[in-house]
Amino acid sequence: MKRNSLKLLLLAVLAGAAGAPVQAADVVVVVNKANPNTPDKAFIARLYTGEARSWPDGPAAALIDQAEDSPVRADFSSQVLGRSVSNLKAAWAQLIFTGKGLPPKVIDGDAEVKRAVAANRNAIGYIKAGSVDDTVKVILK
Repeated sequence: MKRNSLKLLLLAVLAGAAGAPVQAADVVVVVNKANPNTPDKAFIARLYTGEARSWPDGPAAALIDQAEDSPVRADFSSQVLGRSVSNLKAAWAQLIFTGKGLPPKVIDGDAEVKRAVAANRNAIGYIKAGSVDDTVKVILK
């Protein structure tokens, strides 16, 4: 009797977990506090797909990506760029092969991304919304 009750309980828990919605992490795009640019989502997508290389005020943008297997990167890619990580990787491979661009620098973790962005006026990166502090400026929520 106990064994059947445990099986039913386990099945109920698994069924509940399977039906629970998966919440994507809130990702924000950040720049150096001294960066005067306020690009929209479309311009950020152009930067991260290699279509644009410079900020509207002239300097080259220093793009920062998180690790390829990072959930934050997956969320940024889908929510902001509207593409998968593998799709972006393939697009950058083609740009590299044809000599038309260099991919974003990969930095692992929100704290390291904030540190890199805070150290470079032209840097842009993305982190979880809960990791924002006064070292960087949020330009897209």
